[in-house]
Amino acid sequence: MNRTKSQAKKYLRIFLVLLTTVLLSGCWGGRETDEVALVLAVGFDKGQHQPLEVTLSIANPKAFSAEAGGQEEPFFNVSVEGPSIWECYTLLNTFVSRETSFFHTQAYIFGEDLAREGIGRYIYAMTRQREARRNSSLYICRGKAKDFIEKNKPPLETSLAKEFYFIDRTSQYTGLFYNHDLHDYYTSWKSLHGSTLALVGVQEKNNQGSKDDSPLKVPYEAGQIPKSGGNLIEFIGTAVFNDDKMVGELTGDETRTLLLLQGEFGVSNFTLTDPRHKDKIIMMRLRQARKPQIQFREEAGQLKISQTVFLEGEFLSIQSGENYEVPNRQKMVEEAFDQEMEELAHGLIEKTKERNWNDIFHYDKAYRRKVSSWQQWRSINWNDIYQQAEFTVDFKTNIRRPGTMRNTSAPLQGE
Repeated sequence: MNRTKSQAKKYLRIFLVLLTTVLLSGCWGGRETDEVALVLAVGFDKGQHQPLEVTLSIANPKAFSAEAGGQEEPFFNVSVEGPSIWECYTLLNTFVSRETSFFHTQAYIFGEDLAREGIGRYIYAMTRQREARRNSSLYICRGKAKDFIEKNKPPLETSLAKEFYFIDRTSQYTGLFYNHDLHDYYTSWKSLHGSTLALVGVQEKNNQGSKDDSPLKVPYEAGQIPKSGGNLIEFIGTAVFNDDKMVGELTGDETRTLLLLQGEFGVSNFTLTDPRHKDKIIMMRLRQARKPQIQFREEAGQLKISQTVFLEGEFLSIQSGENYEVPNRQKMVEEAFDQEMEELAHGLIEKTKERNWNDIFHYDKAYRRKVSSWQQWRSINWNDIYQQAEFTVDFKTNIRRPGTMRNTSAPLQGE
């Protein structure tokens, strides 16, 4: 009798294992790659006849077949209007032969007009849908996202997904635009501070760029870079958000300063007016040495915020031939650079106060350590505290390397 029960339990375990392998297999909703249309980038604009117009760049599988012979475009663009994102998705499948898939979507782009009205409802829709990856890049386009997508012709890439992947990496060695994905924006939006997103655009016709007295500034927004040739689209600047509405824009150098104050800066080249030869410039390649130090203190009911930003790097070019590698002269360059960066930082902080942009620098993250409980933190009106706070920003730059030249020698003068 016991032997029969033992055998029954053994057969039951085997049955359960086999049943589990059947039920947990991952092929129930599987789709072959030649059954789906892979969406690489999505643009959102205000529609003419419906509340929303969605533009999609879809991979063209015919371009990668042996029969194509390089004659097919690697992707094609389609647009459709509807009341919501996923209604547009449904309408799209009425004229695209394959079911569209967002598993490989690398970028979502919002047009400026739509961003100024608010993108919260669309962010909710994307974060709830399982196919929308939260690590997909999120951009704001000056003008219409549809124009941006249609004029995007990357000369070096056949895949738009690879183009956006590489573009995101360039933020780490230029510092001129903000690299944010869907999840980053969502968490920032739900916090007490202001939100920021990368600004993109299409090159403007007959644009001569902006001029500024300081070579340390990069006074361009997307579409304003004085260039010719290459792709018409540009990635530079930052869109500033208050709640879910776009309220302003930052230029390239303001974005770089923002990243430095946030401690999210990677590495970039800086151009400084030579402190001894005002008609010459000095080029340096600097990186953030460590996270900024932030201190808080209260005096007479006012919060005082002191921040120190640390940079280190090397000389790239000294036009004047001055021997700035000598320690005392190198100190002169470092102090001149620190002074200009401090002025830029204070100017940017005052700009956010004047325009009521709130705390886009995320000082509230550091201030939380001063609060003992979540209830106390939620009762604080951080935006009012930020508006009334007094800021002191110090830059500490250390030029540790002279590049491939140990000494700069002035050219010999003939007799």
